Amino acid sequence: FYPHLLAFHGLLRWVILAAAVAAIFVAISGWKGGKPVSGMLLRFGIVFVAAMDLEFLLGLILYFGASPVTKMAFQNMAAAMKDHELRFFSVEHTTYMFVAVILAHVGGVLSRKGKTDLAKYRGAAICYSLSLLLMLAGIPWWRPLLRLGS
Repeated sequence: FYPHLLAFHGLLRWVILAAAVAAIFVAISGWKGGKPVSGMLLRFGIVFVAAMDLEFLLGLILYFGASPVTKMAFQNMAAAMKDHELRFFSVEHTTYMFVAVILAHVGGVLSRKGKTDLAKYRGAAICYSLSLLLMLAGIPWWRPLLRLGS
């Protein structure tokens, strides 16, 4: 179960990165172009946020039960803080991604409830961009970029 869940978690990462780039592109083009809010901003935002939520849910399943890395870290957190990989997955990765999910949601709310069209585009562009930056900082780039269940 764990290898397949981890493989799907890693594969979904690429979908989310693509969705983030697309949502940011739409938001920035609307912000810079002074366009009225279109359905594209909302659609791309929904895809990005929904994919982030699914990925976060999978991450929580890995974090709290399926991952041997976090199980090992939870056994001795003091020792885990001295080990790069254990610290990364038990604290850093989790924190980066949690804040990235929050920022994605804030961007989605701002894209719908901003007072003006400019504020909707600007809020989405800023929050989605910050979310993407945190995701990029929190991805374990030293691990395989694509896992196929093994």
